[in-house]
Amino acid sequence: GADGSTIGDSGLAVEGSTDSAVFGDSGSSSGGDAGTDSGKTSGPTLGGCPLFGPQFAYNQDISQAPLDTASATYLAALKASAPVIGLDYPGGEAYNVVPASQPAVPVQTTSWYGFDSSNTFFYMMDAGAATAPIPTGVQFENMGTPNADHHMMVLQQGTCQLFELYAWNPTGPTTGWSALVQWDLAANSQQIPDSLEIGSTTAAGTPLLPGVIWPDEVAAGAIEHAVDIVMPAAAIAKCAYVHPASDGAWTATGTFPYGGRLRLKASYDLSKVTGTQALVVLKALQKYGMFNTDISGETRSSFRLGGLGSSQGWVQADISQLGSLTWDDFDVVDLGAVQHMKGCM
Repeated sequence: GADGSTIGDSGLAVEGSTDSAVFGDSGSSSGGDAGTDSGKTSGPTLGGCPLFGPQFAYNQDISQAPLDTASATYLAALKASAPVIGLDYPGGEAYNVVPASQPAVPVQTTSWYGFDSSNTFFYMMDAGAATAPIPTGVQFENMGTPNADHHMMVLQQGTCQLFELYAWNPTGPTTGWSALVQWDLAANSQQIPDSLEIGSTTAAGTPLLPGVIWPDEVAAGAIEHAVDIVMPAAAIAKCAYVHPASDGAWTATGTFPYGGRLRLKASYDLSKVTGTQALVVLKALQKYGMFNTDISGETRSSFRLGGLGSSQGWVQADISQLGSLTWDDFDVVDLGAVQHMKGCM
């Protein structure tokens, strides 16, 4: 992938007593939701589980949401600092589906935190006791490739718990990880507390699973949630973020904050798109938009494309038409309250 998660790309479904800090309020996603479809009663699903509830930020219809007052300014800065939008073909992320009976195994990780299965609190646990239901034969990004980002996602059916892991160079499927984060997929809203100023398996502190363009969703004809866009440091605001992000970028030099949401203009001429796969994504970008959630080591911005290898159903000449998008095709949706990190200068 092209991202640079700080603690922190996949459509392959594979069957198969500690000290803690507890935060009683699991939080809510308030930024950038103005004008959204609050009456929505259902949301997208993956692996037999909801992809979070209908009120989750990614699942909000923002096609009619007001623009941010600084939309034109943000877009001018993006055009100047990161003019190219693209994607990595054929993709590299994978989510693994396991049954509720999948046993948890010890995981060697530097940090371990997330939302408990009842979604009543956010926890940070002793990483020495970390466990997750990782199956034999688990698939993850950049398996066997050193000096690269590695993301792992395990979706447990029945419990509908999502376990996400990140490391630059893990030593194995259960060893050498930097972060293990648990999310409750049945929850309507899960916001990492602002007071912690931490990321997740994305630098912005958002779950990775809903931000990926998955081949199974595209093949079904609709993506019913927002997707992620990964931006270079020159485009991202330093030390600032908006919900649903929970952390800022210390090394960035641009203006657009993590968690910022962009929407493809309703006036975008879809008739000029010849690819059916790209068309599905473009329609989702008009209805749900995209979030800035990670920093790239490149000079371009890029989408996260799912699928390991070329056998996941992608047609390169089709899906690669997303690379014809420019910042002139987008608007910035009202960002809500901008959070500024303490001690970050």
